[in-house]
Amino acid sequence: MAQHQYYPEEVLVEKMERGEYGWLDYVNHFSAEWQEEYIRYCKENNLTISDETAAEFVHHKDEQLEAAMEAGDA
Repeated sequence: MAQHQYYPEEVLVEKMERGEYGWLDYVNHFSAEWQEEYIRYCKENNLTISDETAAEFVHHKDEQLEAAMEAGDA
C-alpha cells in the first residue's frame, strides 16, 4: 500500500485554490479513513473513482456533519 501524506483541511483548501490538488487529491490526503470510506461510497453507488465522484463524496460528508450537528451529535 502506498504511503500517503495527510494534511489539515486548511492546507488542502490552499492546495486546491492554487490548482495543485483536485477533489480526488483532497480525499486521498485528508485521512486514511476518508480514503476507505470513499472507495466504499463508490462501490455502494456503482461510481468510478474520479475528481467528480470525490467532490460528490465530500459534499456527502458535509451533509453528514451538518445533520450530526443539528442532532447534537457533533
